[in-house]
Amino acid sequence: MNVTMQDSISIAANATNTNVITGQRYDRCPFDAIGNLFCTGSALGLTAELNIGGSSITPPTKVNAQNRLPVVPDDILTQEWEAPEGKLVQVSVVNTTAGALTFFWRIDLSEAGFEQ
Repeated sequence: MNVTMQDSISIAANATNTNVITGQRYDRCPFDAIGNLFCTGSALGLTAELNIGGSSITPPTKVNAQNRLPVVPDDILTQEWEAPEGKLVQVSVVNTTAGALTFFWRIDLSEAGFEQ
């Protein structure tokens, strides 16, 4: 089974959104999965960090400024990370600029048979 979540969200000036995917259908992993995170921003100044079940997968990483929904595979931030069933998928985004920016994201989850 494969699932995809995709959306965009405005991040206020000098603000942090601790989880841009809150409220999405699969904000908790529906099965043991291998995931890929793709993202872009409306301008330079955004950083994103991926956490799974409270464990950091990436450090805060600068987001490219394509001002559009992510294109697969061009806009990958991190790939092939493990997400155990039921764990919270959290993408934190920080806007380091003096103006609101839009963060565009996509997460693909593919069912995997790994040991927890």
